Amino acid sequence: MSIRHAILATAGHIDHGKSALITALTGNDPDRLPEEKQRGITIDLGFAHLELPGHNLGIVDVPGHQDFVKNMVAGVGAVDLALLVVAADDGWMPQTEEHLQILSYLGATRGVIALTKADLVDDTPGRETEIRQQLQHSPLAEAAIVPVSAHNGTGLDELKAALTTAADAMPPHVDDGQPRLAADRVFSLQGIGTVVTGTLTGGSLKQGETIAAFPPGANSRIRSVQSHHRGQNDAVPGTRTALGLSELSRDQLPRGATITLPGLAEPTKTIDVLLERSPRLPANCTPLCNDTRVWMHHGSGHWPARLVLTEGKALAGGERQLAQLRLEQPACVWPGDRLVIRNWPQSATLAGGRVLNAHGDRKQLRTEAHRAFLQIRAENPEDAGVWIASQLARDGAARADALLRPSHFTKAQIKNAIKGLDSATRLGDWLVDSQHWTALRETCTALIDEEHRSHPERPGLPLDQLRPHAERAFNGREVFEELLADLEQNGFQRHQTHISKRTHRPALPAHLRNAGERIRAALQSTDPPARKILTESPTGRSALQFLIDTGEVIDISSELAMGTLEFNRLRLIVKQHLRKHTQATASDLRKTMNVSRRILIPVLEKLDRDGLTARRGDVRVLRREED
Repeated sequence: MSIRHAILATAGHIDHGKSALITALTGNDPDRLPEEKQRGITIDLGFAHLELPGHNLGIVDVPGHQDFVKNMVAGVGAVDLALLVVAADDGWMPQTEEHLQILSYLGATRGVIALTKADLVDDTPGRETEIRQQLQHSPLAEAAIVPVSAHNGTGLDELKAALTTAADAMPPHVDDGQPRLAADRVFSLQGIGTVVTGTLTGGSLKQGETIAAFPPGANSRIRSVQSHHRGQNDAVPGTRTALGLSELSRDQLPRGATITLPGLAEPTKTIDVLLERSPRLPANCTPLCNDTRVWMHHGSGHWPARLVLTEGKALAGGERQLAQLRLEQPACVWPGDRLVIRNWPQSATLAGGRVLNAHGDRKQLRTEAHRAFLQIRAENPEDAGVWIASQLARDGAARADALLRPSHFTKAQIKNAIKGLDSATRLGDWLVDSQHWTALRETCTALIDEEHRSHPERPGLPLDQLRPHAERAFNGREVFEELLADLEQNGFQRHQTHISKRTHRPALPAHLRNAGERIRAALQSTDPPARKILTESPTGRSALQFLIDTGEVIDISSELAMGTLEFNRLRLIVKQHLRKHTQATASDLRKTMNVSRRILIPVLEKLDRDGLTARRGDVRVLRREED
């Protein structure tokens, strides 16, 4: 039978026996600090592990004192199972309630209730009834309640059985190539160096692999890997993991640092969330107001932030609202992550949140389009198809291989969601919103049609006039080449700098025909007149531009234009001469071409620009051969 890994976190009021219970279950005392031993209370996170049939549980023991709730939240950020501890002699207490709300905010839906100190009371069934009532309308409403005594061992076997049953019901951890470890301990060991520990989720990490740490935003090689005090070649999702890092010092890695693979994390200071206040809060609780300074707890860390509510109105217990967290220091969050909001003095838990957009835009927060984007995600937080469609509806397009990466969705979920999208069109590496694309294509068609109507003499619409429309439609995303390819498949043709309908044939309008004929006649000469003579009138300028655009005339320089046939004749003379003589001076070529210096120099410079020839000091050589 394969062993499954999971994280079990304790929760509950101070002095309800959480650490004593873990010691009784595992034989290991999770309290590790001298002050904890001296005072008899848990101050910081403690760790142990428990082997059950088919399961290996990494245990995080959290403090129950109100003053250390911030440490408690750091320990339950990646919890699979909750062990909510309630003392039989005290019953339900303030931190029991606050810890339950925190577990709810973090999405902990599976767990067991340990009714500790059962040896101190006679009426445990009565206490169980009271606890069951308190658990109503919570994720643990149906959780098993097991009376237990760490003092004499009563109920320990029953508790292990209940934990096994709860663990059996868990979905398996997915290794999706997006490993993430939130550092909850960092220390140094002689011979190893810096060691960082935390709960690994999303993917595996291997010895010798390179990781990225934020902060400090630096890479390091994994020197060693341990899980539950055992050295390993790799660590898998759902395990308590210790990594020996060779290039980072202890001072560089605070609690809350994110360890992941290079390229996966992009720190942010603006996060769009769905904010939710527990319906279990008392009716007279203080409303959560807009522009409140708070602490955002995420993973194993906490960050100072300003809370901006999209509707502006205060949030009461049981209410939800779209919001934006504006952090004072950057954090690494993924779309779909859960977080906890606490007040500035760290004396109360205010709300929970779900990350809808890890890289928010402060200017766009209250726009109708952005709020619609967030609302769609908020209503379907577990539907990858809805999340992708919402992103395409907002942005118009996204690279298919980058959609929702990283996020809480697996590659398979994203791939299947893309296949099932009726509202999207695949264009090369891009996925585009069909409505956006149809609207853009109609806009482009109208622009090209208008260009043909207004300027039938021109070869088509300049591409640089079309590009801004694509950028606006798709928020600056580079889909212009895909747009041109799509138009070419639907009755349009692309020239070097223009695009037109395939049926379009440029023709000189009536008012330019006389000027055009004069220019054609003038350029038949081997010594054509200066360009300024051809363009003395507005009609002359327009007619010359038409002849250049249609390829009948070559734009040599600002002072010279030349008929295409004559230019090609001179071009061939130069090429044949250089093939025969390898190199030639301007004077040599002038004799061969039989032209004036006024014609010679601009033509030679044009051939240089075209790449046929290259100037080397006083001579020219062929740069490339042509068929």
